[in-house]
Amino acid sequence: MNKLAKLLFAAALTTMASSCESFLDVNTNPNQVTSATPDQLLGNALTVTGAVYTNYNAFSNFQIYWTKSNAVSGFNEERSYNYSSTYQQGLFNGAYDNLNDYNLIQQLGATTHPNHAAIARIMKVYDFLLLVDEYGDIPYTEALKGKANITPKYDKAEDIYKDFIVQLKGALTDINAASAGRAVGAEDVVFSGNMAQWKRFANSLRLRILLRESNVASLNSYVAAEMTALQADATANGGFITSDVLVQPGFAASAGQQNPFYNTYGFAVGSPNTTSTYRFILPTNFLLNLFVNNNDPRVTQEYRPVGAVKDASGNQTVAGTYAGSNLGEGGLSPTTGSTFQAALGGNPAGTFAGTFLRSANQPVVLMLLAEQLFSKSEAETRSLLTGNAKADYLAGIQASFNTTFRNAPAPTAANRLVNGGDIDPVSNFNKYIAANVGNGLVDWDATTTRDTDTYGKIIPGTRTVSTVEKILTQKYLAENTIAGTEAWDDYRRTLLPRIPMSTAPSVPGQRAKRLLYPQSEINTNKANVPLTTTQYDRIFWVQL
Repeated sequence: MNKLAKLLFAAALTTMASSCESFLDVNTNPNQVTSATPDQLLGNALTVTGAVYTNYNAFSNFQIYWTKSNAVSGFNEERSYNYSSTYQQGLFNGAYDNLNDYNLIQQLGATTHPNHAAIARIMKVYDFLLLVDEYGDIPYTEALKGKANITPKYDKAEDIYKDFIVQLKGALTDINAASAGRAVGAEDVVFSGNMAQWKRFANSLRLRILLRESNVASLNSYVAAEMTALQADATANGGFITSDVLVQPGFAASAGQQNPFYNTYGFAVGSPNTTSTYRFILPTNFLLNLFVNNNDPRVTQEYRPVGAVKDASGNQTVAGTYAGSNLGEGGLSPTTGSTFQAALGGNPAGTFAGTFLRSANQPVVLMLLAEQLFSKSEAETRSLLTGNAKADYLAGIQASFNTTFRNAPAPTAANRLVNGGDIDPVSNFNKYIAANVGNGLVDWDATTTRDTDTYGKIIPGTRTVSTVEKILTQKYLAENTIAGTEAWDDYRRTLLPRIPMSTAPSVPGQRAKRLLYPQSEINTNKANVPLTTTQYDRIFWVQL
């Protein structure tokens, strides 16, 4: 199978409103008979998941990381939380479309391709989790049946969550029992057929799911028991992930083959200038202040400073400043005519830089190692798991630095930034830790930090920082833009870190907690859709 012909998807998949329904999705119609085999389907399904997750992140990033620039009007829903049934409905449709592929792989591979079927079982949980966390109750037990049931009932979100654990445990059992059938190979564009890695990923998904439920008082006993079971299963099945989980089908700087985020928010194929979408997005002041106030060198790789200047030899002579805006407001208008042309690409000032736009062929992240380590540290801090919470916390920060500086060019005079040093992740991690001794947002043993206003600007005084806030602050920084879905979920679960809401909500004092069911679903399954739901209703684990 030719990867570039079979696995790479069209650029249309990458838009925020995309439903990921492309010509590559052979299972758009679940009633149509297909002669494809699980090994022929898997690569495309995993690749489309990367596009689906990119779209979910784009929505979530506007809740906690992004705001608009003055280069564009609009983004009214993001600014006001005034959602409609047509807003972001592609997220619902795209995930279910992808789930049909995994369901077919699982059905076809039950006896002849048991490991392919197990991978599909894990990835069904991954996709269904995206849906539950944004919509709450969804079609689950009666979903994916094609014409056998075109109006599936909606299952309770809490019940679905419990079945996620059952399915992930079952996937471990399936992998351990698979002694025959076709081996998984290059069609696995995530782990290249390494089933031990798939077991670690299943364990890490279980941890993500159980932490979501861990702040629900009525589930305390259930979560405690399942965490104990998870620890035992992880010990017996290789532990948790040991590196970022990436989708890499062979992205390339060609039409329909670019990394989806890069294609939408970076550079069009063959163009030296950024897309218009690039100039629509700014980081929030709250995020930038967290970076700058704590001398965090990751900001030099993630954003372009305004007013930075390089001389003819490429040495940066003026550091510039990082500029953003507040949720609900507009900020500066980045242009391609910036005086600062970065070593990692001629990107406009004030917005995305190398970490997010390294190249057209960079992989898509499905799960960060940093997320897993911070989650483990939180669970250990709260006595849900046993282990060394401090060690996992520090390893989480280091993992974030490794991701942030991944594949950066070797340090030279041309890319040593005045306000960032070189691009070595270890030295920058050490500088970050050394610069924040006594700062409770970074230093594990410190309990206070400088006080700030709502948007992160330093004000006189200090405040107390809990260990959990420390962990979640660093997790928030690590997941910036790459995994905004997880950061948004953590915020709704814990209200940490102290992210300000939009300055222009349609309902004063209210922040949207979920998405509305899409109009496409209302049109076809109205009798089962919970029509009374609003964007201000809580999903069962949400504390916001």
